[in-house]
Amino acid sequence: MKKLLEKLNQLNLQVVQLAGQGNFKQAIIIAQQAVNLGSSQQLTEHSEYCDSLNNLAELYRIQGCYLEANPLYLQALTIRKSLLGSEHPDVAQSLNNLAVLYHSQGNYSQAEKYFLESLELWKSIFGAEHFQIATNLNNLAEIYREQGKYLKAEQVHLEVLGMRKRLFGDEHPDIAQTLTNLGAIYTSLGRYKEAEKMHLETLAMKRRLFEELHPDITISLNNLARLYDVQGRYLEAEQLHLDVLDRWKEILGSEHPYIASTFSNLGGTYQEQGRYLESEQKYLEALAMRKRLLGDEHPDIASSSDNLAELYLIQGRYLSAEQKALEAYSLRKKLFSSEEFDIVNSLKSLAVIYTYQGRYLEAEKLYLEVFPILESSLGKEHPVIAGTLNNLAGLYEEQGNYSQAEQKYLSALEIQKNLLGNEHPDIALTFNQIAVIYRLQGRYSESEQLHLESLAMTKNLLGERHPFVAAILNNLAALYHAQFKYQEAESLFLSALAIVKSAFGDEHPQVASTMNNLAVIYDFQGRYQQAEELHLETLRLRKSLLGEEHPQIANSLNNLGELYFSLGRYEEAQQKYVETLAMRKRLLGDEHPDVAFSLNNLATVLAATNRPDEALSHRIEASNINDKIIRNIFAFSSESDRLSFLQKIRNNFDLFLSLVCNHLADSDKAKLAALDFVLKLDIYPIPKGRGF
Repeated sequence: MKKLLEKLNQLNLQVVQLAGQGNFKQAIIIAQQAVNLGSSQQLTEHSEYCDSLNNLAELYRIQGCYLEANPLYLQALTIRKSLLGSEHPDVAQSLNNLAVLYHSQGNYSQAEKYFLESLELWKSIFGAEHFQIATNLNNLAEIYREQGKYLKAEQVHLEVLGMRKRLFGDEHPDIAQTLTNLGAIYTSLGRYKEAEKMHLETLAMKRRLFEELHPDITISLNNLARLYDVQGRYLEAEQLHLDVLDRWKEILGSEHPYIASTFSNLGGTYQEQGRYLESEQKYLEALAMRKRLLGDEHPDIASSSDNLAELYLIQGRYLSAEQKALEAYSLRKKLFSSEEFDIVNSLKSLAVIYTYQGRYLEAEKLYLEVFPILESSLGKEHPVIAGTLNNLAGLYEEQGNYSQAEQKYLSALEIQKNLLGNEHPDIALTFNQIAVIYRLQGRYSESEQLHLESLAMTKNLLGERHPFVAAILNNLAALYHAQFKYQEAESLFLSALAIVKSAFGDEHPQVASTMNNLAVIYDFQGRYQQAEELHLETLRLRKSLLGEEHPQIANSLNNLGELYFSLGRYEEAQQKYVETLAMRKRLLGDEHPDVAFSLNNLATVLAATNRPDEALSHRIEASNINDKIIRNIFAFSSESDRLSFLQKIRNNFDLFLSLVCNHLADSDKAKLAALDFVLKLDIYPIPKGRGF
């Protein structure tokens, strides 16, 4: 029996060693051997066997195999209670491990329950202050942070910090851990200066405690890099990520899950900088390494697929984005139950992609499926729920359902203020989005007020030169454009352009978007040569960044077409409109609102060049697309939204009737088409005094 127990101990130690090296596959094999040895040799009533069960459960948890881990943790807990009694440190540890499992699954209420149970047990064993009690409180605080209870989490972490200082003095690895966790909370709260102070203090302490190549120092550098990413300090973040990568390779060798994660982090930094080819390369390297280390079925594989899906979405590669998001969803359905948090992430990603594709009903269905799961897991108020409400609002905005969009944005804002206080980057972002809705509704003074509030808050929190400041300036300029205040709009677009060039250099999608907006202003001001030069430069830049086909490239081609039409250069205008229409159909499908817009533009130039029959064909095709949009909007939206949409398509209505009256008055087919168009609009009556 003694030799068997020694053998079991040796296997357990080997498992710990392999796991520390990142060799999880081999660690699981040895852990399974240990469990099999214990059960086959009747060692199940020994603490060493409990250690084997716990080791295997831990490995399954790390691998994302939560269903396999759960019964092992419970078995270890049951045996430990039987062997050691209900009040023993190993029993408390088992309770803590179960809490960590539920934390990993996003089951925060269960995690909190087991952390509190283990906390009471630690206190009954060790008294009010002990390093295990501090560890347990730390874990509990992290649960509160995950639940969005940031102030409560901060309070518990500060309690832990005081206890650890009393136990260990002013410098200890556990104190460094608490400072790191406080830094994470301050990042979530948008208190970036305090977050940076915590991370720098942690880094300095670890450098005094450890050798320079210690893993804990590398982790601190990684945390600092992630903070700089959030702050838009991408060059500093990139340099730190590269330093972290070199360190991990020296510490862990060429392949390890931490190295794969660093590749992924670098990919995110490159993505924010508009360096999409480099971003894709890093994401693919991370995915390949994770598959080699963790196998094909692991949560990190799904995360890599999500990263690629987001990148492809930005690049306008919608089918590739959908494919990757579906791969992640399929994998998560194998790994998790249908109501776990990770499944929700996949559904949200798919909903965003469907919104971009114009598949609005499918997107809405997914969002409505997500909310009950989120609320059961996170409660009614959580940053993730606020973010999802913002996404749903964006979907309604795309559909022209502005009242619903406003309602969802305001619901998100209420949650954010309750959780984050009155000033936070997320609150500034929601202000900005509500201001856009007000502009689209013609509520210009309210829109301006909110944009200015958002701008002041963002400058205060992120500094005067942050890319988000440029985004707000762009939206404020668009508001002034809508009010025909072209000089004010131009001034803001130029300020935004200076900021994004300072942040990203001369070649970045945000630079291209701001140049495009400026070109449109020049067009409206009659500064056609400047407008054309800037549109052509924008088109060149977008192609160099996004490839030959992307919705933004289609927008640039369309804008050139509109400029050429204004100048009477109809042949060039038609060429650009035809290119735009073909690209939009390839990228967005035949029934997207942008396709209807292109069909109407093409019809306008065909009518101007005396080709009324072709123009009529395009008007009818566009009308059929708009009919479907109208049916959806009028079924669920408010009267003001209906009026807003009808006002938007009023010009198309006038041009349709003008085409028939002036060019096709003798055509029965054309007159029937015009009558059909009028009758369809009659189904959605406009209140008295608000006609076309």
